[in-house]
Amino acid sequence: MYRVIGCLTQEHDLWLVGLAALVCVLGASLSVTLSQRLLGSSGRRKQVQLGLASMIGGATIWSTHFIAMLAYDPGYAHGYEPLATAGSLAIAIIGTSLANYLLAYKLNGKYDIRSGLVFGLTISAMHYLGMSAYQLPGEIVWETPYLVASILFGAALGAVTYQRIAHAVSRWGRLGNIAIMVSAICSMHFTAMGAINIKLSPYVEVPDKIISDPVLGGLLMAIMMVILIVGFASVSIETSLEIETKNQLEKAALHDHLTGLPNRMCLTQKMSEVASRLTIDERERVAILNIDLDLFKEVNDLYGHAAGDKVLQVITKRLAASLEEDEFLARSGGDEFVAIKRNFRRIGQVMTFAERLHCLISEPVDIGTVSTTIGASIGVATSFEDGRDVRELLHKSEIAMFRAKEDPATHVALFSLEMDQQSRDKIRMIGDLRLACARDEFELVYQLQNDLSSLEPTGFEVLLRWNHPVRGVISPVVFIPLAEETGLIREIGLWVLRTACKEAASWYKPYKIAVNVAPQQLAQASFVEHVSDILMETGLQPERLELEITEASIIDDQAHCLKIMRQLKEMGIRIAMDDFGTGYSSLSTLQVFPFDKIKIDRSFIKDVHKDHQRAAIVRSTLLLGQALDIPVLAEGVEYADELTFLQRENCQSVQGFFFGKPMSLEKAREIVAKPESSTKAG
Repeated sequence: MYRVIGCLTQEHDLWLVGLAALVCVLGASLSVTLSQRLLGSSGRRKQVQLGLASMIGGATIWSTHFIAMLAYDPGYAHGYEPLATAGSLAIAIIGTSLANYLLAYKLNGKYDIRSGLVFGLTISAMHYLGMSAYQLPGEIVWETPYLVASILFGAALGAVTYQRIAHAVSRWGRLGNIAIMVSAICSMHFTAMGAINIKLSPYVEVPDKIISDPVLGGLLMAIMMVILIVGFASVSIETSLEIETKNQLEKAALHDHLTGLPNRMCLTQKMSEVASRLTIDERERVAILNIDLDLFKEVNDLYGHAAGDKVLQVITKRLAASLEEDEFLARSGGDEFVAIKRNFRRIGQVMTFAERLHCLISEPVDIGTVSTTIGASIGVATSFEDGRDVRELLHKSEIAMFRAKEDPATHVALFSLEMDQQSRDKIRMIGDLRLACARDEFELVYQLQNDLSSLEPTGFEVLLRWNHPVRGVISPVVFIPLAEETGLIREIGLWVLRTACKEAASWYKPYKIAVNVAPQQLAQASFVEHVSDILMETGLQPERLELEITEASIIDDQAHCLKIMRQLKEMGIRIAMDDFGTGYSSLSTLQVFPFDKIKIDRSFIKDVHKDHQRAAIVRSTLLLGQALDIPVLAEGVEYADELTFLQRENCQSVQGFFFGKPMSLEKAREIVAKPESSTKAG
């Protein structure tokens, strides 16, 4: 050890030693960086990086050695044989290439060690071949222990370097790798220099055609300058490309591809940022606005989804252009948005912001030759009065938005405690609704359907009632929308169908039974199978079952619904179009779908005998039914004048309060029971 230290301090120019160390550090930095990137690249890029890493690594070993040799002064004339000098550079690059190849294309963990051993042995091979090029008036005799130690130092530290390169990814791990690689090169070199003993001989002359120290120094500086410039340029370019790619990926991950607005993920990050501000600064004020577009579904249905996308793009472009400092807007769903406003002094400023957004949304949008207008329902919650928890504010703004949507006269609603209470009541009712079937709280009532010529009953439509143990009888107008919103309508609908079929199968008189089918039921792939199972289970003849379907049930996925309806028809089940006249595409729907009956909505029957417009609509529907050979039933008949009008216009059947309100199961059984005279005769 003392021999190595003495050689370094007494026989070397320390300035040049420092230069060798600097070159070694710079080269090792590039070599480690490029070697680590080999592990994450592929294809052509990996091949290019393999070549760069190998060239820079090999040149670093070679340059460090010969700059250190320039620092070594034996006190005699000396020089460097050209072929061996060039050969040592080739050995350094080839050996480093092999090491990096094993690292980049390793088959298992052992290749990490093997690649490092190859690198360490490459340092030794380059050194001793380079020393064979060292010409002086004598010969070099090597001290075996130091020679062996130098090789072991290079191999061991080289193995550690590449093992760490394969696994260390942090900044400090990279710095450690650089330090170990520098140690491998320098420790091997200076230990090997300590092994030198020079025996002078008058018989040995230094050849004329050798490379002198000044020439070698210039050559080294030229080679390293080129290599370092190329290396740093390539790393810089690749780093810039990685940053640009990362930014593009981040933008794609955090922004909606259709509108360019921040998406839900970005909204989550923004809300975390706002939450931190609210926690740190008590003076921080924030408002969250929940925005839901009105009539957007109708645009998609009327003009297609491409038109809907166009509307979204136009509207969001307007909104984004109007945003001021401390205002943020994200698309949280299909036609749903969330806006955030900070640093305001009065709630009025927030409401003005909401009105501005609403006005921009409500401006007409041109779609080709058509101009359409949609609106928006906006709910607002602020940290002034609604708390400082951003999650709660988001929830409360959503509650306010639903209130705005329920009230046609209101398009912007500010959250209040009353809304919160109503929301809690709704949640409790949904919870009770989930348990209603199991608790046997549902009941069916039966409304007569009568033949208009004889006024005799032909069947019943079953209607659902909910007998809540605390709230009493809850109207279907209240709980059916909740069931549809939560998806519970599927389970409830099957209960209604099973119960109605089971009851109808027990009747003496084979009256038809009509059951409403919700859109969510019709969308189920297993719906036909469920109906078939219920018919087999209850024993009801399929032709006695009539399923009533509204236009809303089939408008979203007509192909699927047509397939379902045809399967039901093949089973013998009758299909009725319910609420005819309330949709915008009823005529085309009748043409495509195999309906067995048309039910005119009650809104057209009320006062039909004295309202010319309603009378015209009803007459048109009856004529349409005759032309298509589809029977027509009029709903909601309450007065004799309405009945007389329908008889005069040749309507086939009716139902309504004129024949009585929906009746209980006991009353319905009295109508369908076996006549007493027949019972006595039997």
